[in-house]
Amino acid sequence: MSSPWRPEVRIVSDDRHLIAAELRKLADETQCCLIVTTGGTGPAVRDVTPEATGDVCEKILPGFGELMRKVSLEKVPTAILSRQTAGIRGKSLIINLPGQPRAIRECLSAVMPAVPYCIELIGGPRLETVPAVCQSYRPPGA
Repeated sequence: MSSPWRPEVRIVSDDRHLIAAELRKLADETQCCLIVTTGGTGPAVRDVTPEATGDVCEKILPGFGELMRKVSLEKVPTAILSRQTAGIRGKSLIINLPGQPRAIRECLSAVMPAVPYCIELIGGPRLETVPAVCQSYRPPGA
């Protein structure tokens, strides 16, 4: 059985302080257990989403970005330019995805198996996935 959820959609301009403020609101006020950003992870001057994420997170989880880049590098050599990351703020997991729809799908599919267990470890709800769509992983006994 899947866990019920409701999306909270925000569109924020490429401004580090505005992005950070919205991430704080989603984590602290709205209490989203999973916050996913798209875009702003490249090397361009306006790409500041990883910096904004770092500004608000108590812990950075570099393995998320490493896996996303690995998966993307299997498709395009310019994936080395990507700066996807993830981190924790309170009971919220924040994941920065690339901006291209195909890349979003590939990267989210790669990291999603670890997301429910991560959210549980940081004090969020126990999330279940639909196995036909996404297999989540929990260590034996978890």
